[in-house]
Amino acid sequence: METLLTAYEWLTRILDAASLLPNFNTPLGIFCAIAWIGTLVSAIMFVVAFVADMGGSDLDAGSVDGDTGAFSVQAVMGFILGFGWGGYLTVANGAGVGLGIFVGVLVGVMMFFVIAGIMKAIYSLKSDGSLKYESLVGMTGTVYVTIPPHGEPGGQVQVSHPSQLITMAAVQEGDTPLPAQTRIEVVAATTYQLTVRPVSTSTPSQK
Repeated sequence: METLLTAYEWLTRILDAASLLPNFNTPLGIFCAIAWIGTLVSAIMFVVAFVADMGGSDLDAGSVDGDTGAFSVQAVMGFILGFGWGGYLTVANGAGVGLGIFVGVLVGVMMFFVIAGIMKAIYSLKSDGSLKYESLVGMTGTVYVTIPPHGEPGGQVQVSHPSQLITMAAVQEGDTPLPAQTRIEVVAATTYQLTVRPVSTSTPSQK
């Protein structure tokens, strides 16, 4: 505990000496506080996104739009970051508060659109590389876990997509269960479940 307090005191002294200590009693300190808020929150968001990506979580195409819109959280934090540091550097160099606000808004808007563009490009790449579930319609595969009749849940199928072998939950509207290894065709698909029907494997008799 004493070590943490000592480190905090040294950090406070360094920031104070460099005029980087947030202080809501002066315009420079207010800009500094806004800048640090934007910096810290952006850093936390980056770490969380990095950990989530390392953990294998992903976004499907249907959930991307909310994050790639102009008013995404990342873009808003970019504005706060640009506004804080732009205003701080302007006032720290002897300019008035009015000019500091003007420059801060200008830099903030630039950061807003730059980060919005970057995030849109990143999520677009993720979306392009992710599975389009509707592309599974019409494909064939095999039952992996017996599929109950009448749309009851519990079954699973495996479908050989060109990019990967897909194992997904599946239902069917037939009257009899479809046991494992039954050949099926996908007739409808959502992100979480496929609707399938059995495919006849019999060959026509030769005359």
